[in-house]
Amino acid sequence: MMDKIHDLLCVPLKQIIDERGAVYQYLKSTGDTFRGFGEAYYSKVNTNVVKGWKFHKEIHQHFCVPFGRIKLIAYDCRIDSPSYGAIQEIIIDDRENYQMISMRPEIWYSFQALSEPFALLANIINKPHDPAESLNLPLDNKEIPYVWK
Repeated sequence: MMDKIHDLLCVPLKQIIDERGAVYQYLKSTGDTFRGFGEAYYSKVNTNVVKGWKFHKEIHQHFCVPFGRIKLIAYDCRIDSPSYGAIQEIIIDDRENYQMISMRPEIWYSFQALSEPFALLANIINKPHDPAESLNLPLDNKEIPYVWK
């Protein structure tokens, strides 16, 4: 399956749901997208709030939404990439489109919570977070050709 942005993978995940609750699979060390473990964290995003733009120089990310619904926008600024200049919009949620987004370094991204009262984005990264390793841009900028509405 070819995704719009080269090296950005959308991997369907399994849910085991019964009357007692549910188990949501996420990431396995034996999976093709696993790049090592550095840190895991959650980002709570209130309804309609947009976070981003963010860019990692070295960190490989694995996004998943265990609660709620998020729209993720990715922008490929890598000049040597076959998808240079591409923008990809992905909906991730805990019900209809439960998946992991595996994103290599050097791709800009931003996301918005579409669910009420919030959405929870999980992220497993291959290195411990280092603020000097990432870049940020305001939502309204001249670098990324996407306008949040």
